[in-house]
Amino acid sequence: MIDYIPEFYKNHRQFQNSIEFYGTNEFGLALESLVELADETDHYFSEEFWTELGKAANIMGMDKVSSYCKKQSKKTLAGLDYKLPFGWTTYKVSENNFQVHISEKLNEEWKTERRKKDGIEKLLTENGIHFSNKGRNGYIYFVENGKLLEFEWELEVGGIRLWFEAENHWCLPAKLDLKKEDKSRIKQLIIDWAERNNEKIEFD
Repeated sequence: MIDYIPEFYKNHRQFQNSIEFYGTNEFGLALESLVELADETDHYFSEEFWTELGKAANIMGMDKVSSYCKKQSKKTLAGLDYKLPFGWTTYKVSENNFQVHISEKLNEEWKTERRKKDGIEKLLTENGIHFSNKGRNGYIYFVENGKLLEFEWELEVGGIRLWFEAENHWCLPAKLDLKKEDKSRIKQLIIDWAERNNEKIEFD
């Protein structure tokens, strides 16, 4: 459960308390700290989050906490027109806008599944640019001597918008710095690839 709390909360006192209590096998206090985390932030946590906390509280004989979690699991957030997935939290920033936080562990699981479907293991043996098309979006993978970069793209009216500029590390090996000169070189390689394939790309 703790692994699926979004990174946004990692410096929050109640989250850190939960980690400490869990590490000393004080599971009841760890659970109560997660409940307090949600309450103190006043953010909307998923139904599954509350359901799982309630189950754990029930197993430990924490009847009041279990009842509270069950009640929280049935709460809805006005204006939110979809069921919030496990590992997500949200809160209103204006009348019709919500800020969403997603757990890093969940993001990594998605990345792993996507890379598996895109055949990354095989692509890592083939230097160059590889284009993954999911319809209106996808990824451009760049492979160089076993190293991997990945850039998400979205289809727009004028062509492809590539989310390029924010990437400053190789994906594999994890967190290896991407040098400025290499980034400029790779950008030009992508431009050349786009011209050969009649793709219009806007870098963002």
